[in-house]
Amino acid sequence: MHIGSATDSSGPSKAVPGVRSALMVLLAINLFNYIDRQVLSAVLALLEDDGTIIQPGDLDGKFKLGLLTSAFMVTYMLFSPVFGWLDGRGTRRWVILGVGVTVWSLASGASGLATGYWMLFATRCLVGVGEAAYAPVASAMLSDAYPPQQRGPVLAAFNVAIPIGSALGFGIGGLISMLTGDWRPAFWFTFSGLILGAVCFTRKELPRPTNTTGESHPSYLTVLKSLARNRSFALCCTGMTAITFVMGGVAAWVPAYFFQREARFEITPAAITKLEGKLPADEVHKLRPLADGTERTYPEMKSALTEALGASAKHYADKVFNAAVTPTSPSAGGLSIIFGGILVIGGIAATVAGAWLGEKLRKSGVRGAYFLVSAGGAVFAIPCFLGILFTPLPFSWVFAFLAIFGLFLYTGPGNTILANVVKSDIRGTAFAINVLVIHALGDVISPPLIGTVADSTSLQFAFTITTTMIAVGAVLWLLGVKHLDEDTAKAEEPVTSPAVLPASPATR
Repeated sequence: MHIGSATDSSGPSKAVPGVRSALMVLLAINLFNYIDRQVLSAVLALLEDDGTIIQPGDLDGKFKLGLLTSAFMVTYMLFSPVFGWLDGRGTRRWVILGVGVTVWSLASGASGLATGYWMLFATRCLVGVGEAAYAPVASAMLSDAYPPQQRGPVLAAFNVAIPIGSALGFGIGGLISMLTGDWRPAFWFTFSGLILGAVCFTRKELPRPTNTTGESHPSYLTVLKSLARNRSFALCCTGMTAITFVMGGVAAWVPAYFFQREARFEITPAAITKLEGKLPADEVHKLRPLADGTERTYPEMKSALTEALGASAKHYADKVFNAAVTPTSPSAGGLSIIFGGILVIGGIAATVAGAWLGEKLRKSGVRGAYFLVSAGGAVFAIPCFLGILFTPLPFSWVFAFLAIFGLFLYTGPGNTILANVVKSDIRGTAFAINVLVIHALGDVISPPLIGTVADSTSLQFAFTITTTMIAVGAVLWLLGVKHLDEDTAKAEEPVTSPAVLPASPATR
């Protein structure tokens, strides 16, 4: 592989000065990025009980809460290409990052000041706009500052913030809300991100490679056409979309799946006492005949509540379920904590292992090594994912760890592919387009689609069908193996001026 000079299209021959401290700053911001995202998830239950946000008896309450997450994700994926385009126009990267971090920190903190649902919705949209300025530009900055053979480990280190930051978001948001008894201070904590935004404005700009497409400012249409012809980029991006579809949908529904599958319920005098302060007296009275000593599964309890409460079951079923969980039964909160812990450990282990294996195979001369590692992880995850669905606890947790490990294995190699097969001046735009595609066709649509299938069948059946998307991702990545080396070489070719033809005898 050709390793060029500091301004060669392949990247620098060694890490550029100042990039290590820049990596630390970017990693800290990426951690805060995912902390900020998951604070909302950590306080959803409290939001649902706040009458200033969700009015009591609102039949669309859960839909509205889910919409808060979608609002962030939609603006995030729509504005990522805008900031990727600004990066391609030569705008100072630390300025873009500083503006983005400042906007999302202000918006997230302001979420805790919301006086109504639509104000909270607006702040979550602004969080998405701010975060859109970060991911594509930061990834492109790191890719341009390191030589190709170091990009895999560096991007893996950068993306290890995904599982760690997500877990911290759940933990910090849950702890603050638990200590204060209020969901608002959990959001106020995110105002501290303004410190990182200020740090960005003080950073010195890292050098960029020379413009490598031959155009001063490639148009968006030019970039799209280039990426559409780039087989490695297209196959990597679509494979990542399939896996993002699975991970986004499963993360949203797996706690509910285990709760509905494993939990047992019993209406006892103690449960009735808990409900007396949460339900109207006449509704509690309707539940008393169910206190007959019968232990019920989730479907049995749901049927009993519908029969006892009638139309009111839509309003109060969740509160009854939480109060009636038996002492030996897993709780929804406990299952979420266990799954979150498995996600962190499995995600970190897979990110590190994927980067190490990808580089080891590449150095050994294995063709399309990064694609092979990504595809291998997906293939490994298929039986493990099915194992989650068809084994009892605690064995299901073992399969959950293995499935997460397989699904996250692509993180380092996949992002390295995206960086290595496009030229420097369109790299930020390419990462932004990848963000748009994987979310628009991945985790934005998978939770409601899985929910729709589950409404007419079951979550078990919906998850089983979802397994096919893992296979789709594996096939797409395997198809990319034969193209990776060629597309990488094309991205590394320096721009040359058109040859000057010798003058003809008649013009000499």
